[in-house]
Amino acid sequence: MEQIDRRVRRTKKSLEEALIALALEKEYGEITIQEITDRADIGYRTFFRHYSDKDELLKEVLNSTMLELRELMAPPPLEYFIDPNIDAADLTDGAILFWHVQENSDLYRVLLFSDRTIIQPLEAFAIQEFKANYGSLLETDIPFDIIANHMVSAMITLLRWWLDNDMALSPEVMGEYSFRLIAQPIRETFLQALSK
Repeated sequence: MEQIDRRVRRTKKSLEEALIALALEKEYGEITIQEITDRADIGYRTFFRHYSDKDELLKEVLNSTMLELRELMAPPPLEYFIDPNIDAADLTDGAILFWHVQENSDLYRVLLFSDRTIIQPLEAFAIQEFKANYGSLLETDIPFDIIANHMVSAMITLLRWWLDNDMALSPEVMGEYSFRLIAQPIRETFLQALSK
């Protein structure tokens, strides 16, 4: 049984890697299942033992990525947003996301640079996570949906820039820049609202 599970995991991993490799070469919509199975060196019919179509395969890749991100990145404590005496630089390691992207750069190139439908689930996941953690607790004159959307969109734009520039700056530097450009201004917005 364990050997079968291991074989299934290997097959799925090969198919995922093949999809990512092909998506770096051509538009996702143009990729065929035959190309995926040829690249993975797996029989065409074997694909359908695991997935009904390539969208289901992509969905599994996205779900795995979202689970990894959830495990890696704990949200900052609420005090980060409401206590001006906390030194925010000590609270979180902003480099974690950039390390993850660097280690999985091919995957993220596909997610962040392919057509819009591929990034949407990841974007929605990130917005939902932020809202679930803080949406009912933090209020400003700016609707929380706008703040969450802005934060996620800005981070995606920064990640795209970093990948586009061959990740020339270290994850630590990018973590600091993301804090200064994205997290800190959002924190200031909440702190100002609380001081009124």
